[in-house]
Amino acid sequence: MKRLTLAYAVLLAALPLLGQPVLAAEKVATQTVTSSAVSKTGKINLNTASMDELTALKGIGEKKAQSIIDYREKQGKFSSVDQLADVSGIGPATLEANRDMIIVK
Repeated sequence: MKRLTLAYAVLLAALPLLGQPVLAAEKVATQTVTSSAVSKTGKINLNTASMDELTALKGIGEKKAQSIIDYREKQGKFSSVDQLADVSGIGPATLEANRDMIIVK
């Protein structure tokens, strides 16, 4: 009986360890899915970012992300990060909240 109790205790103690490789694999998979819009510095390139990448920015939902993409298609590539404020629905506060996370190449 003591051996069975000890075996259960060891199994229960090991359960959190069994889940760790799965979590690590998910993290690696998520990191490798990113596109070329994310630069080596980890910043999102406004000129190539996808809808998903843009919605990862603070205060940017699907509608604002689509507005950024539409602006980019109509006006051409962004020439500076400050030009993001020219997009409808994006104000100075949103620009400042994301300034450190975006880049223009």
